[in-house]
Amino acid sequence: MSLPDVLSRCEVILETYGKYDEVKREKAESSQDPFGVLCGQIKSDIEALKQKADDIEDMSSNKAACAALHAELRRGKNSLLTIEIPRLDKLGAKRIKGMTREALLSRQTQIKELIEDIKSIPDGIGTNMKKFSMQQSQAALSSLELTHISLDDFTDGKYEGRSYEQTDQSRAFREEYEVRKVKQDKQLDVIEKGLSELQSIGNDISNELDRQQPLIHEMESKVDNTRQTVSSQNVRMKEVLVKIRSSRNFCMDLVLVSILLGVGAYIYSMVK
Repeated sequence: MSLPDVLSRCEVILETYGKYDEVKREKAESSQDPFGVLCGQIKSDIEALKQKADDIEDMSSNKAACAALHAELRRGKNSLLTIEIPRLDKLGAKRIKGMTREALLSRQTQIKELIEDIKSIPDGIGTNMKKFSMQQSQAALSSLELTHISLDDFTDGKYEGRSYEQTDQSRAFREEYEVRKVKQDKQLDVIEKGLSELQSIGNDISNELDRQQPLIHEMESKVDNTRQTVSSQNVRMKEVLVKIRSSRNFCMDLVLVSILLGVGAYIYSMVK
């Protein structure tokens, strides 16, 4: 068998059994599934952020550069949590033909794991605090001098007056407080006086309006009577005008009839 025959035979075998390759099949399925594509992008972004966090730990001596890089890390985490994860959640909730319930649950599990991975990336907030060991904490506690205080000390007068000792700064603060309090009391008195005057003015206005109320009612009644009188007079005037117009027309009719009779008599006399 020649070399070209061997190569062609190998290609046929690869095409026949290539569908059983798990890695290739997962890649093909993920390329067709937008959820898988976006999930892969988010995973790569998380790895990049983790690598950046490791780089920041290596250059911890430069605090300004570390602060700037931590800010970039926080922006990247915020972008993933507020933009990419919601998009992935929407894609994960969509049902694809042939997808089982277990696949949907596994998608939700993947999303939760991605969120935990993003939150676990150190970004300089709450992660740069020094962690003391047990020995360091015990040494710090042993260096403290603790004072034992009992109720007998207060009854015996041991601490009497110590809580009320004043310094120059506290005395000055107390004096300033008293001065400001006096000024504030005076201003409050002025405001109270002004409010009482405004209240008395409002009461006077209300009383005056109550006294003027009968006059206002009387004026309104007179205006109503006048309006009714004017409307009735207008009706009467209209009736008079109609009568005058009809009488004028009657007079004109009489004049015309008289003229016609005169003309007819004249013609009759001429003919006769």
